[in-house]
Amino acid sequence: MKIILFDDHMRINLNILEMLGSAKTSFYIPYENIVSAFSEPPHQIAGFKLAGTNFPKLIELGTFLCGTQKQFCYIKRRKNNFLVLVLKSNFYSKIILETTNSEEIAKRINEKLGIPK
Repeated sequence: MKIILFDDHMRINLNILEMLGSAKTSFYIPYENIVSAFSEPPHQIAGFKLAGTNFPKLIELGTFLCGTQKQFCYIKRRKNNFLVLVLKSNFYSKIILETTNSEEIAKRINEKLGIPK
Protein backbone atom coordinates (compact mmCIF):
# COMPACT_ATOMS: atom_id res chain seq x y z
CA MET A 1 0.00 0.00 0.00
CA LYS A 2 1.22 3.45 -0.86
CA ILE A 3 -0.33 6.75 0.28
CA ILE A 4 0.29 9.74 -1.98
CA LEU A 5 -0.80 13.28 -1.04
CA PHE A 6 -1.44 15.79 -3.82
CA ASP A 7 -2.56 19.44 -3.61
CA ASP A 8 -6.29 18.74 -4.01
CA HIS A 9 -6.66 15.00 -3.33
CA MET A 10 -4.97 11.91 -1.97
CA ARG A 11 -4.49 8.46 -3.45
CA ILE A 12 -4.20 5.14 -1.72
CA ASN A 13 -2.62 2.69 -4.13
CA LEU A 14 -2.93 -1.01 -3.42
CA ASN A 15 -0.69 -3.60 -5.03
CA ILE A 16 -2.22 -6.51 -6.94
CA LEU A 17 -2.31 -8.91 -3.96
CA GLU A 18 -3.91 -6.25 -1.76
CA MET A 19 -6.50 -5.58 -4.47
CA LEU A 20 -7.34 -9.28 -4.63
CA GLY A 21 -7.49 -9.61 -0.85
CA SER A 22 -9.64 -6.53 -0.32
CA ALA A 23 -11.90 -6.91 -3.37
CA LYS A 24 -11.22 -3.21 -3.97
CA THR A 25 -9.01 -1.18 -6.29
CA SER A 26 -7.06 1.93 -5.34
CA PHE A 27 -8.72 5.01 -3.78
CA TYR A 28 -8.95 8.59 -5.09
CA ILE A 29 -10.18 10.87 -2.29
CA PRO A 30 -10.63 14.64 -2.77
CA TYR A 31 -9.78 16.57 0.40
CA GLU A 32 -13.25 18.11 0.33
CA ASN A 33 -14.63 14.62 1.14
CA ILE A 34 -12.43 14.23 4.24
CA VAL A 35 -13.81 15.50 7.57
CA SER A 36 -10.67 14.74 9.58
CA ALA A 37 -7.66 12.47 9.85
CA PHE A 38 -6.06 11.17 13.02
CA SER A 39 -3.78 8.47 14.35
CA GLU A 40 -4.88 5.97 16.96
CA PRO A 41 -3.25 2.98 18.65
CA PRO A 42 -3.90 -0.52 17.30
CA HIS A 43 -7.17 -2.12 18.40
CA GLN A 44 -9.68 -4.75 17.35
CA ILE A 45 -12.03 -3.68 14.57
CA ALA A 46 -15.63 -4.22 15.63
CA GLY A 47 -17.94 -5.10 12.81
CA PHE A 48 -19.00 -7.60 10.22
CA LYS A 49 -16.84 -8.27 7.15
CA LEU A 50 -18.73 -7.68 3.91
CA ALA A 51 -15.96 -8.21 1.35
CA GLY A 52 -12.27 -8.95 1.63
CA THR A 53 -9.97 -11.03 3.79
CA ASN A 54 -10.13 -11.47 7.55
CA PHE A 55 -7.79 -13.57 9.66
CA PRO A 56 -8.12 -12.08 13.18
CA LYS A 57 -4.89 -10.69 14.63
CA LEU A 58 -3.12 -11.38 11.33
CA ILE A 59 -4.82 -9.38 8.57
CA GLU A 60 -8.07 -7.47 8.17
CA LEU A 61 -8.39 -6.21 4.63
CA GLY A 62 -11.58 -5.04 2.96
CA THR A 63 -15.03 -3.65 3.70
CA PHE A 64 -16.50 -3.97 7.18
CA LEU A 65 -19.95 -2.99 8.41
CA CYS A 66 -19.96 -1.21 11.79
CA GLY A 67 -23.55 -0.52 12.77
CA THR A 68 -24.95 1.10 9.63
CA GLN A 69 -21.61 2.51 8.43
CA LYS A 70 -19.23 0.90 5.96
CA GLN A 71 -15.51 1.09 6.70
CA PHE A 72 -12.53 0.07 4.63
CA CYS A 73 -9.77 -1.48 6.74
CA TYR A 74 -6.19 -2.36 5.89
CA ILE A 75 -4.67 -3.81 9.05
CA LYS A 76 -1.76 -6.23 9.29
CA ARG A 77 -0.67 -7.65 12.67
CA ARG A 78 -1.40 -4.45 14.67
CA LYS A 79 2.27 -3.48 15.12
CA ASN A 80 1.83 0.16 14.03
CA ASN A 81 -0.70 2.90 14.76
CA PHE A 82 -3.78 3.28 12.58
CA LEU A 83 -4.40 6.21 10.26
CA VAL A 84 -8.14 6.95 10.35
CA LEU A 85 -9.79 9.05 7.65
CA VAL A 86 -13.31 10.20 8.50
CA LEU A 87 -15.19 10.82 5.26
CA LYS A 88 -18.33 12.85 4.58
CA SER A 89 -19.88 11.90 1.27
CA ASN A 90 -18.36 8.68 0.10
CA PHE A 91 -19.25 5.01 -0.04
CA TYR A 92 -17.24 4.55 3.17
CA SER A 93 -17.70 6.49 6.41
CA LYS A 94 -14.11 5.70 7.48
CA ILE A 95 -10.93 4.35 5.99
CA ILE A 96 -8.63 2.74 8.56
CA LEU A 97 -5.05 1.99 7.48
CA GLU A 98 -2.16 0.59 9.49
CA THR A 99 0.98 2.57 8.59
CA THR A 100 4.36 3.17 10.18
CA ASN A 101 4.01 6.97 9.95
CA SER A 102 0.30 7.49 10.63
CA GLU A 103 0.79 10.56 12.86
CA GLU A 104 2.84 12.37 10.22
CA ILE A 105 0.38 11.57 7.43
CA ALA A 106 -2.62 12.64 9.57
CA LYS A 107 -0.86 15.92 10.36
CA ARG A 108 -0.15 16.59 6.67
CA ILE A 109 -3.75 15.79 5.67
CA ASN A 110 -5.16 18.05 8.41
CA GLU A 111 -2.85 20.85 7.23
CA LYS A 112 -4.31 20.47 3.72
CA LEU A 113 -7.80 20.59 5.26
CA GLY A 114 -6.96 23.68 7.30
CA ILE A 115 -7.53 21.89 10.61
CA PRO A 116 -5.12 23.00 13.35
CA LYS A 117 -3.40 20.29 15.37
